[in-house]
Amino acid sequence: MKIVSMDQDIFSSPYEDSLECLDDLKSIGAEIVAYSDQPIPDEEELFERIKDAEVVFWGVYKIPNSLIDRLTKLKLAVFYGVGSGTFIDEPYCEKKGIKVLNTPGYGNNTVAEYTIGLAFALTRRICEANQRMRNGDWRTQGIEGVEVAGLTYGVVGTGAIGKLVAQKASLLGANVVACDINESDELKDKYNVSYLSLEELMASSDIVSLHLNATKSTENLISRKLILSMKKGSYFINTARSLVVESYEPIYERLIAGTLAGAAIDVFDEEPISSFEPCKITNLITSPHIGYLTLTAINNTLKIAVARTLEFFSE
Repeated sequence: MKIVSMDQDIFSSPYEDSLECLDDLKSIGAEIVAYSDQPIPDEEELFERIKDAEVVFWGVYKIPNSLIDRLTKLKLAVFYGVGSGTFIDEPYCEKKGIKVLNTPGYGNNTVAEYTIGLAFALTRRICEANQRMRNGDWRTQGIEGVEVAGLTYGVVGTGAIGKLVAQKASLLGANVVACDINESDELKDKYNVSYLSLEELMASSDIVSLHLNATKSTENLISRKLILSMKKGSYFINTARSLVVESYEPIYERLIAGTLAGAAIDVFDEEPISSFEPCKITNLITSPHIGYLTLTAINNTLKIAVARTLEFFSE
């Protein structure tokens, strides 16, 4: 059996803490090959990498149907992360007899911490202060911050990650409100979280952060109308998927106009992005989809991918 890590070199840093789990695959006769995500390959190069694979692990590149059609030996594709549907056509794979799995729970706390970190960076204007110092500017005028404690923090989606964000925000002293079709009794009873409609949450929150999976039901859920309804001086954070936002343009427009105090965006429709112009907006923090990127989470993805592969072939 040949297993190919298509775009993550799992034999090098930062996977040192999880390499032992590969012994379990080798014990069932697996040959394991790994590639880096750089330089960016074309489809033909990807085909050459995985044409003989029964199992593919991957986490960066999209696998188009045209490539799936050529992979006659492929039985299992395991995505390093969640939201594999953004990177591969799962129903199409099912028709072809290919099982698609992801690595659930690998970085829930990692993403939650990053979200809270962005909330602090926005409200205390940390990036702007740092940039001034880099420019030799000691002035403090115009970068006065606000405290998260006492603000209304709106959490859109209280699955595993959103639930942790709600808990952390509550412990910081924020008044936490949430929106989800499945309400958490623990959040309501232990953390005093109130559930609102999406319209109410967007209009009343000082900070809004998104924690939704990319599905047909969540696509474009955060509409232009909802963004325009956000209160003046509020903050917007997306560490989930860009698919859930109809467009970032109204965010950019409100930031430039000064009617939003700040925004932080970690996920984009096009990754890597081709235009960095929006990144120059002063009160916007952008990052290259790194909400998941800690050593703990990265190593968890490999461990879970291996465990799910072993489970698949033991059935």
